[in-house]
Amino acid sequence: MRYSRIRRGRNQRRYASVLIVLFIIFGGIYFFTAGTMGKFMSEFITPILKSRQDPNHLEPQGTSNDQGIGDEDTEFVLPSDDDQEDEEDQRPRITESINIGAMNFYGIQMGAFNDKENARSAAEQLKSKGGAGYVLEDQFSRVMAMMFKSEGDAKAVREQLKNQSIESQIYELKCSGVDMEITASSEKIEGIKSTFSLLREKLEVMESIIKDLDNDRITTEQAINKIIAIKDDILAKSEQLGQYSVTQEGSQVLTGLKDLLMGQVDNLVEITQGKMSDKVAVSSKIKYTYIDMIVKYKIYMDQITK
Repeated sequence: MRYSRIRRGRNQRRYASVLIVLFIIFGGIYFFTAGTMGKFMSEFITPILKSRQDPNHLEPQGTSNDQGIGDEDTEFVLPSDDDQEDEEDQRPRITESINIGAMNFYGIQMGAFNDKENARSAAEQLKSKGGAGYVLEDQFSRVMAMMFKSEGDAKAVREQLKNQSIESQIYELKCSGVDMEITASSEKIEGIKSTFSLLREKLEVMESIIKDLDNDRITTEQAINKIIAIKDDILAKSEQLGQYSVTQEGSQVLTGLKDLLMGQVDNLVEITQGKMSDKVAVSSKIKYTYIDMIVKYKIYMDQITK
């Protein structure tokens, strides 16, 4: 009996030792796996939670198409300035399509030269008579007297020159159109749209000023004041665009538009610095600037539709 009790006591102590060892082993496994799983779950869940909480997190943008003519679109995005959201940038960003229609102009060409110096000489003579004297370069150096939105106006002027035994040709200049997709706040999108509308509007006003001045419906002083008003409007629009930053995709569109506006501001300022009493010189300068606005607009549209 005593032997049985001793053996039973030893067996109980042995079982207790085994249980303790097993508890330690399973406990270690539990804590190890729990730590590993916890770390795994933390690494898996944290980015998801962060993306939902971080207002600066954006889904990747799709690739943009920079062709923008015919059935293809030019797409660009206007981001927040300095990657920081101010009150305006917190407004919802939308994507909107903008259609810029093509434009055709009809120039009165007084000559086309292979030699640029001959073209410049002819241009200076034309300026002294009130013509634009603008040298348009393509495969030739073309000396332009004036351009019109209407082909009928160009034909009428050509007939008048013909009656005076002055030879001229009608030169058609085509400005491409473009369909663009812009992603930005509604205010910025409206700023881009209104810029293109402004350019077209001011071209019409410039042509009207030229016709009125040459037909003595306005004085040179009135013409200059109208030019100053155009300059002020274009400058204000340029300053508005200057507040917009752009992505790499949009830089060609928006930066080019800013440069186009500022270049024309400089030309318009030059007109106002002439003698207002010299009607012929003022008329020539306005015609020159008008044609330059058209040509530079064409170059810009060709660049963004390539």
